[in-house]
Amino acid sequence: MKIEDLALRQNLDGGFGRFHSMSSDSSITTEKALRRFLFLGLNKDFQIVEKCLQYVKKCLYKEIIVPDRREKVINWDVFEELMFSAWLNMFQVEDEKVASIQQVWKNVIENSIINNEFSFMEYKKQYRFMHGIKGLREIGPSSFYMVCLLKNKLTPSAKQAYFQYVMEHGIYYIYNKNLNEVPTVFDSKNTIYYLIAIKLISVYANSEMDLNFVKTWLINNKSDDYWDMSNLKPDGIVFPTSDNWRIYENKLVDINNFINEVLSEL
Repeated sequence: MKIEDLALRQNLDGGFGRFHSMSSDSSITTEKALRRFLFLGLNKDFQIVEKCLQYVKKCLYKEIIVPDRREKVINWDVFEELMFSAWLNMFQVEDEKVASIQQVWKNVIENSIINNEFSFMEYKKQYRFMHGIKGLREIGPSSFYMVCLLKNKLTPSAKQAYFQYVMEHGIYYIYNKNLNEVPTVFDSKNTIYYLIAIKLISVYANSEMDLNFVKTWLINNKSDDYWDMSNLKPDGIVFPTSDNWRIYENKLVDINNFINEVLSEL
């Protein structure tokens, strides 16, 4: 989806209708627009992004109530705060409430580390201690929102323990599989989702060696001097980042730029 198309779909309040959706269906949501901004390399200084982030901030402060269906199996208010704060943090929007929410989740995660390992059972206890409301499902510790919110916030020991946990469980909403195992088929959309997850978790790695196996895997799948993924289809969110893929060279450039960007983070 081109930026011009998103501009036409943006509401006067800065949002795009329903907020929460990480799915791959064709309906646009505010969250999908935010993801598209990221993959297009747009920062908070772009007018369309700034307007959208102002909307997200108003949602965080409950000045605007999103039209989403409130899920009943989790504490929806807590989930919304986590979701809105994570997106604002992704775009480096400084805000007191975001910082306060970060501190809450930082405490939950760090207090869930026992003997240098992340304990899900302890996480459940810490979660209940912070948020109460028995009988509702906990928000997963390895969700996209948690990973994005706590970037550069954990102590070194907690960061490493959290890294190991997420590597084993994947990032919910992105690639919900063991990240220590690379996709069996390189030329597939699973590879793209996997690399997005790896890029997100890479900031928690203790050293370059932690993700060296990903570098090796990528190098082994390089043909001549580039990566060719002929079976990959455009999805309008991640790709294309060029005008279109009718010209195959555009596709090669987009894919290779993306993979090189991931490599630069490892």
